[in-house]
Amino acid sequence: MPFELTIVTPEGQSYQGSVERVVLPGREGEFGVLTNHERFLAPLRVGAVEIITEGEALYAAVADGFAEVDGESVTVLVDSCELEHEIDAARADAAVAAAQQYLDKAAGDEDPERYRHYEGELERARTRVAVSRRKRQ
Repeated sequence: MPFELTIVTPEGQSYQGSVERVVLPGREGEFGVLTNHERFLAPLRVGAVEIITEGEALYAAVADGFAEVDGESVTVLVDSCELEHEIDAARADAAVAAAQQYLDKAAGDEDPERYRHYEGELERARTRVAVSRRKRQ
């Protein structure tokens, strides 16, 4: 039995639809949600979301946020979300290279916050690359 999934970013709604299952990148590890799941609120990390609808999988790259599960719907609030068909693979590859360069430069920096920022940028870029490659398989 399907349930409603809504993914929202600061820019607006990225996805809304009836789904059979969703797998989300929780801070403590991935977790799946089916219809009538127990209610909970979970923090999310940068990662891939797997959306199953009518037996087909759709993937999205998301940044940090939260998921609210209430049994009949799941609402995901994240800093960013790109569905697999929206990701430009060449741009994603270039973003990985640029983020790695910035991270390498920040390694000698005395500001640990700056280093963590670039680590996050690299993780988001790698996630986008991984999700973009799924669409080509």
